Amino acid sequence: MIASLEDLLEQHAWAALRISGADQTAWNGEIVEAGEGILGLAHWDGTLHLDREYILDPLRDLYDRAGEPRSEAELLRCREALVTLLHEQSHFLGPAGATQEAARAAFKLPGGRALEEGVAEAWAHDHLNDYLRELDIDKVAPGILHVRNEPSYAAFVPAVRLFAADLDRLSGAPDGETLDLLNRQTAEGQWHQAITRIYHSTQLPHLVPPDEAPAVRLHLEQALRSSFKALELYEPLPRGFAASRSQAATTRTLTFLHQELSTAERHYTPIPRPTRIHLSPSTAPNRLIPQTLSAPTAPVSDSPVPAGISTPTHRLSPADSRQAALHAFAGVSPPTACTPTPPAATTKPTTSAGASTSARGLER
Repeated sequence: MIASLEDLLEQHAWAALRISGADQTAWNGEIVEAGEGILGLAHWDGTLHLDREYILDPLRDLYDRAGEPRSEAELLRCREALVTLLHEQSHFLGPAGATQEAARAAFKLPGGRALEEGVAEAWAHDHLNDYLRELDIDKVAPGILHVRNEPSYAAFVPAVRLFAADLDRLSGAPDGETLDLLNRQTAEGQWHQAITRIYHSTQLPHLVPPDEAPAVRLHLEQALRSSFKALELYEPLPRGFAASRSQAATTRTLTFLHQELSTAERHYTPIPRPTRIHLSPSTAPNRLIPQTLSAPTAPVSDSPVPAGISTPTHRLSPADSRQAALHAFAGVSPPTACTPTPPAATTKPTTSAGASTSARGLER
């Protein structure tokens, strides 16, 4: 159980390491009083600088009056001190083998500071209650988990939140995963991780030739770095105005990002070659187009037909006509129509229906 300010300062860095999942902290174990105008500073040499009036004194009072009821204003003052402590410790977090020298060089590159500070502040506010529970501060200051304070870095935090949430959607990750990932990196690895997540959320790894992939990734990174660098223009503005400008600018940036990704995917998508099919002429019979059959001729007679006796004609029904056409195409004489046989005394034997009926199939 942490019972004093000294115990808290000894344990606070390890609590940040545990809840973040980072591999290491660059804090060297030393804490000094910050100079004028500085609330907190994670120095590149690993030293933590904290302001006495706004950070150290409220935290000392936290343990001097442990468990006592506090006003909302007092709880907010303590909470502000603790979120500053967590923010500065998040700057020290990094992957195994990360160095402060490399982090410092990357911090100076365009967009490095905006992303680093925005990530540290957004992540510290999102995970502050986890941090307080890890340090048992909720028992020392009852009610501190239920008050809320506004983030600093109003020019950067809205941009980082939009950017991280968009990367979560692109990659199908749970909400907050990208912010956690970036917080576990130093400035050296943050942009690399962000671009990797963007790139692999598209079809580009499957479309872009390996030797061209670095150039495509660099193009995306430079565009995003320039956009984040421009956020520094909003820092002197009042908090609300800076936040709204930051959000609007990042919305435009993300629209541009999606357009660039779509353009790159279209550029590298192979154009389908036209299909050419060469077939030999078919030897199968062509489909018949039914034709009108010629009417059968009247039977031949050597003598006039006696009065009162009708002259029979050979007519085919529609079904018989089609059958006749099929037989004609196949070279087979079609069947005769079923008609009454005329009286022998007045007519000569009739010829077959094939002699008096024709069917023509059109060949193509």
